[in-house]
Amino acid sequence: MKFGKSNILNEINDSFSGVERVIPAGFAPYKVLSAFMELMGDIYARPEGEGRITLGLYISERHLNHQEAVHGGMVATLADNTMGYHARLALGSPIATVSLNVDYLGRLQLGDWLEVSCQVDRCGKRLVFLACSGAVNGQTAFRAHGVFSAIRRG
Repeated sequence: MKFGKSNILNEINDSFSGVERVIPAGFAPYKVLSAFMELMGDIYARPEGEGRITLGLYISERHLNHQEAVHGGMVATLADNTMGYHARLALGSPIATVSLNVDYLGRLQLGDWLEVSCQVDRCGKRLVFLACSGAVNGQTAFRAHGVFSAIRRG
């Protein structure tokens, strides 16, 4: 997806003051499925077995609010995407978010490597309940809980 010259997204600077970003071992580029998720920038995934993944990304300027901390909506979007991936895997069908709750436990800053992991708490025929957490250097920065529903076809 390309944006025109007048779009402010073209002006977003994702530099890290000359610091080289090293992607941790085991992570590879994650293919996002929507134009909206492309706005998040580069996201990486590490396989965890049985189809599960941990997502990772470097916090860049595009993720910051006016206080130079990560915008809460960005965290909620990443949690929703991570849990949605696992909900679809658990239910074996397209899904929709029913409920999403996020607890912000710490400040995420420019240059942080954020890893987001997920677990299925309970899976029924149509609903799946999940928990998700995001951490920087092993310190939990947020946790989230979500409920997702299978989408009926036809």
